[in-house]
Amino acid sequence: MLELGVLTLNWLQALMLPMTRITGFFIAAPIFSQAAATGRVRVVFAALLSIAVLPVLPTSLSDPGRPFGEPTLLLLLNEALIGVSMGLALQFVAAAVTTAGEHISMSLGLSFAQSFDPTIGSTPVLSQFLNLMSLLVFLTADGHAVVISMMTESIRTLPPGEFRLADVNALLEFSRVVFNGAALLAAPLLLALLAVNIGVGALSRATPQLNVFAVGFAVSLLVGFSLLFLLVPVIAERITELWQQAEAFMRARLSVGES
Repeated sequence: MLELGVLTLNWLQALMLPMTRITGFFIAAPIFSQAAATGRVRVVFAALLSIAVLPVLPTSLSDPGRPFGEPTLLLLLNEALIGVSMGLALQFVAAAVTTAGEHISMSLGLSFAQSFDPTIGSTPVLSQFLNLMSLLVFLTADGHAVVISMMTESIRTLPPGEFRLADVNALLEFSRVVFNGAALLAAPLLLALLAVNIGVGALSRATPQLNVFAVGFAVSLLVGFSLLFLLVPVIAERITELWQQAEAFMRARLSVGES
């Protein structure tokens, strides 16, 4: 019984650093940071994934409980920072989709229709719709499987127990995807609505008796929702490209660590 207890403690020590990295990723990743995934659920996910990758972890005959060295507080913080930075790369894509939905809602006049999201606060309903669509695109494209495989691969390319500063400059540079992606998603609808507003303005100048606010709001809603219905496949393709950019960024960080 004593030997079983010692073996269990050795397993826990061996899993401490990898589990810290995976937990940091689950905390920051857009899917696992939803309100339904509580802190306890995330820790259980991280523990199960760490146990699943246990056979590929290196072993040490002299100290099997610490294959990556002594798990100090500095190393734990470093692993948490690596996991959070990888999760933020995916969170930037979700922020781009939410930002695009906010701009489209303002152009449509639906910014007053707000809903509360525990992860990002009060957002327009259209942003919630686009955010859910982006998560569905991510899941249907097996993005979760790719990301989990990359997390396990990072244990080989970026072995825990080696102190390294996260590439903050590269992460900040990739954060431009929030603005570039939002502009890419919202540009077609915004340009079409701009043309509608210009047409309504010209019509109001031609017929001053026309109630421009009543007519313009109805026309903007009709054209906006019609275009949104037609552009949903195109928006899904653009969202897929944004997820692929995040995946390429994460793979580039892993290849840097491998080299």
